[in-house]
Amino acid sequence: MKIIKIILYYLLLASTLYAGVGIISPLYETGWHFSLASMYWVVFSVLFIGSDLWLHHKISRLIALSILALAYLMSFEYYLFCDEYRFVVHQGSSEKIFLADTGKFHKYWFYQGLLVAYLLLAIGVSHLLRRKKLLTNRDNA
Repeated sequence: MKIIKIILYYLLLASTLYAGVGIISPLYETGWHFSLASMYWVVFSVLFIGSDLWLHHKISRLIALSILALAYLMSFEYYLFCDEYRFVVHQGSSEKIFLADTGKFHKYWFYQGLLVAYLLLAIGVSHLLRRKKLLTNRDNA
């Protein structure tokens, strides 16, 4: 049963990351996906937090933090070179392409920061509860 919980946990993390990337990803023809990506992110994040509370596994939380940090760094690289990407994309394409503006990146980073803050808080509270339980057991013995 635990393996099913872990698989569900990482599927929801991947879905949350995918929805978050939808906020800053380039779009072709119309820009409708930007508004829906935020809604998908909220839904998948709530499901991810629920699965995290259900799984309650410290190593999985640390792995999720590492993955979120990597996603943040990758988006930061895209943000730094976004103007160059705009120039190259518009020069070599006849289609109408929409690239995310800086406000979308700030929104994406804020959303990722919420997940990171939750995971850090969950790890800290879990550690303190285990420590309190160990101290109580030692005092009772």
